[in-house]
This record gives sequence, structure tokens and C-alpha cells, in this order.
Amino acid sequence: MLRRIRLLGKSAIVAANIIAVICLLMAYAATHIHPEKAPFLPFFGISFGVLLIVNLGFIAFWLAVKKRLALISGLTVLLGINHVFDYFRPFPFRLSAAPEGKNILVLSHNVRLFGWYNWRTNIEDRDRMFARLERIDADVMCFQEFFHNSGPDIFETRETIKRTTGADYLYDEYTSVIDEQQHYGIAILSKFPIVNSGRIDFAGERSNVCIYADVNADGDTLRVYNAHVASIRFSDNNYRFIEEVMNRPREGEAELREGLNIISRLSLAYKNRARQTAEILEHMSTSPYPIIFCGDMNDTPVSYSYGLLSRSLTDSFRKSGFGIGNTYIGKFPSFRIDYIFHDNDFDSAEYTPHPEETSDHHAVSARIFIGA
Repeated sequence: MLRRIRLLGKSAIVAANIIAVICLLMAYAATHIHPEKAPFLPFFGISFGVLLIVNLGFIAFWLAVKKRLALISGLTVLLGINHVFDYFRPFPFRLSAAPEGKNILVLSHNVRLFGWYNWRTNIEDRDRMFARLERIDADVMCFQEFFHNSGPDIFETRETIKRTTGADYLYDEYTSVIDEQQHYGIAILSKFPIVNSGRIDFAGERSNVCIYADVNADGDTLRVYNAHVASIRFSDNNYRFIEEVMNRPREGEAELREGLNIISRLSLAYKNRARQTAEILEHMSTSPYPIIFCGDMNDTPVSYSYGLLSRSLTDSFRKSGFGIGNTYIGKFPSFRIDYIFHDNDFDSAEYTPHPEETSDHHAVSARIFIGA
């Protein structure tokens, strides 16, 4: 009887291990299969970190109990090792020799309107962010959720940020204007001349946009893209529900409805991001110049949108990042959703996330090597 109980217990653990493996394989598949075809897959992708830890736990357990069974999760983790390194970099340095030659420091940051809606401290928040940008001293800066108030002496940002950073060239586009003064949008700021620029509007979308600027960096022309793709657009009720669930699980019909509403919003956002990323890549295919791409993608490294980009460009985090590199620090669980990609013919180093107090995103920067 005791032996039978032990066999049943072992079988249950093996079954649980197989389920964990299937879930991890689903996460891998999320980077290759469009969310329109399999709407459930992105939810496995966003859970990749947890699924990886669970499978590593099974590996450790079987190594202590029955080594051969460690292969169940071990082989699955090895199968997706590239996804592991997209998500986590274990060493605080480059594995290859540091590059040399002409380079530019590129920064990407969702500035959350420079703290415009923090009415009591917005001036101080804005100035603190500007001072930090001055210290970073980037050559090209891409800002999402850029804000400009054209009213006289009211929260000026556009000319002040140029003066503070020493970057004379700015290209901005706005998706929303309120009272003909409050401009909400996206911007590229450069110390090098911007010789051409343009805007990519997404089909059926007014709130998100991608822009590009052709930058002449001392004789080398680069096309810099800056994108802010589909947000989840949680309501205040959604955020309150998430906070309550994280602090104290709730049950009931109302809670079920709210949970389904969140799942529906997430699913729609995954589909929109996949479509918008494809539109950006289609435009990139026409570029006459090497590409640098910055953006708030609102998607993790284990997602279909990231998979599309990483198959065409190089993620600077993979070159010289360290740790998980989380960039979102708002109410939703923290993930790396802000990126700096570059042309495969370029190299990069010094990937750095920067401390943040005003925005709900860390700024990230990387040094891109563009020539000999």
C-alpha cells in the first residue's frame, strides 16, 4: 500500500511537471503565432518568468530525487534558451569584445507627460527629469507620451528640453490636442541634424503612432524610429481590481465580470500590437538607411511583437544588458516593455536602465556603434 501511494505521488508530480512543460512551450509559441490565430497564447508569454522558475524548480527536484526525470524540464528550457536570454541576462558585461569606432548614445523614455498631471509638483518633476537627461547626455533621444503646452508660460517643455540637453533638432507629432494648447504625442530629439522625417499612422488607431527621423551623424545617415504601440487602456476600475486581487483575492459575480473585462482588454491589445508592429516593419523595409528603433512596445520579450522585431533587428539589451531589465514600474506587474533595437550591421554596448521618480517607466540608453 505504501509503495502504491508513493507511485501515485510520483505520478502526480510527473503529471504536474508535464503540464508545466506544456505551458512553457505555449509561451515559446506565443512569439511565433499571431494573437489573432491563438488569442490565448500571449497569456502564456506574459507568464514566461513564472513558468521558467517553475520548470527550474522541477529540474532541481528531480536532480535530488531521480536525475533522469530532470530531462523533462531540462530539455524544454534548453529548447527555448534564446527566449531566456531575451528575458534575462546573467552577466553584467558583454560576452564579446567591446566594439570600437564611431558611436552615438541613444535613449528611449516614456516620460509620462513629464508629470503634467502631478499638479502640486509637476514643475519640480519636469525640471528633475530634464536635469537627469542633461546628465545622461544622449545624442539621440526618443520620447513617448511627450507633452507640450503652447500656452504662454505654462509648463513649457519643447524649447526647454532642447536647451537643457544641448540637442538643437526636434521632430514631434501629436495624436491629441486639447484647448489648442495641450499637445500629447511623441518626439525625437537629436544633437545631429534631422534631414528628413515622417509619421506612420496605424490603421484604425488615433492614440498610438510611430514616427521616424533621418539623422545625419557626422556623415552617416541613420533612420531612427520611435514608436508607442497599443496600450491596454485599463480603466480606474481595472487598476483597483488588480490591486485588490494582489492584496486580497476576491470572489463573486462582479469580480468575475471585472476579471473577464481585463482579459478582453489584454487580448485586444495583443492583437493590436501585433498588427501595428507589422506595419512598422513594413515601413522599415523601405528605408534607404540603417535603422535604430526605440519604443514603448507595451509587450514583454516573450511576445509575438517582440519576436517580429528581434527577427529583423538586434536588441541592445541582449548585447550588454544585465538581469531582467524591467522598465515598467507602474501599477501593473513590472516587465521589460521599453526597447532599443538597432540594425544587425551595428553593434552596441553600455545598455543602461536609469532611475526614475516622475514617470512609470525607466529610461533606457545604449551606445550604438555605427561605423569604423
